Amino acid sequence: MQNIIALEVLAAVSENGFSLDELVISTRKLFEQKGMPGLIGLILRLLDENISLRLRQNNSGWKPPSCCAQPDYEFQDQQEKSFRTSAGKVKIRWRRLRCRRCGKSTVPLREFLGLEVYQSKTAELEKTVVEVVSEQSYRRSSSHLETIGNIPVPKSTAHRWVADSSCDKINTGTETFDQLFADGTGYKQRCNKKAKTSNRGELRIALGVDKQGSVVPLGSWSGESWDEIAEDIKGKRHENQPVAEVLVSDGEVGLSRALADLCNEHQRCGWHFIHDLNFSMWQDGASKTERDAKQKELINIIGIELPEEDFKSVSQQEHEEISAKLDKAKNDMEQLYNYLMSRGYDEAAGYINRGGKNIFTYLERWLKTGLITPRVSSMIERMMREIARRLKRIAFGWSPAGAAKMARIIIKRFTSAAQWGKYWKDKLKIDGKVIMLLRDIKLVSPQPLGR
Repeated sequence: MQNIIALEVLAAVSENGFSLDELVISTRKLFEQKGMPGLIGLILRLLDENISLRLRQNNSGWKPPSCCAQPDYEFQDQQEKSFRTSAGKVKIRWRRLRCRRCGKSTVPLREFLGLEVYQSKTAELEKTVVEVVSEQSYRRSSSHLETIGNIPVPKSTAHRWVADSSCDKINTGTETFDQLFADGTGYKQRCNKKAKTSNRGELRIALGVDKQGSVVPLGSWSGESWDEIAEDIKGKRHENQPVAEVLVSDGEVGLSRALADLCNEHQRCGWHFIHDLNFSMWQDGASKTERDAKQKELINIIGIELPEEDFKSVSQQEHEEISAKLDKAKNDMEQLYNYLMSRGYDEAAGYINRGGKNIFTYLERWLKTGLITPRVSSMIERMMREIARRLKRIAFGWSPAGAAKMARIIIKRFTSAAQWGKYWKDKLKIDGKVIMLLRDIKLVSPQPLGR
């Protein structure tokens, strides 16, 4: 269906001078409040008339799916309907038809547009709201939408839309990832006085990196143990199929124990390994001077750099040199362990013994396969900072479900833009079936324009 619509605008300006800013603001206000909603409403009204008339004349290739094989429609009534959109509130009166044969009634325009029975907003407005609230609080988002975009959405309404949205669902696939990253952070949750729970919540995140180097969000959880998360990540994969080749983590005991079984190898984050030695030695009563000295020693032990060249371009001599460095580093690690034991630093010695088993995985894997493995968990640390900014610094009093949902929205938006875009493209049904062209803007007036 094609229509040419003439837009008539009365533009009255002072002959004594006015500001360009006032002209821009007045024009934008006109089109936001009247122009765009009115244009959309007119197109819908024309569409409603067209498809209703064709259905009554039995002259339409499209038929509502809710009726019989040979429908015979008659006009029943008209109903007022309004939709919230990012272009403003669109108001229409759509027809309801009734089939004389089966008695069923239908709203052709609603069926034609694929709308739900009680739908009162567009999916494109939902997308706008979700993206705005993922970056700032609901209160500020509501004010921002109304001030900047002239979209009045109360914060309680925005909260309900986000809670009901399925945009946070993540497709993790079934392939084995090259790397698996996992981490957790605390946040202030809503207190439950009846259950006598504190306001400290724990949010946990997992990301995968596929063979092509693309980041795939695996999910976010709140109030669930790492063992439960491991079962969820395992998902539909075959029992003997690993989730990833290598787990890269900060060495948290519960995390490592639960997720290491999902991967073939485990790489301990070097930065955390060095940083947390200070705390372990402090627990044993070591002085600050000694703690600093052993941290520097540990830096030298694990600071083996890989060649920048491709694995195939590295000479046999360089392979042998790196292998020798690895052997020496393991021997130095054992000497550090023996030193800590001799000083009675049992906590620190146990820490070095546990962490040292996985700190050189990146070297061993490179020597064996030529594949590069991250030595630190900086990728997920950056993601955790983004999540912490939204959940900690902007708001508090989250429910566990709300915190986990918001985290899933954030990691899906920022780590898997393609998956985020595909979800909304499918939901908005953007497939090139609507074309709008501004053919002309001209003066309709008996007074010609002067030269």
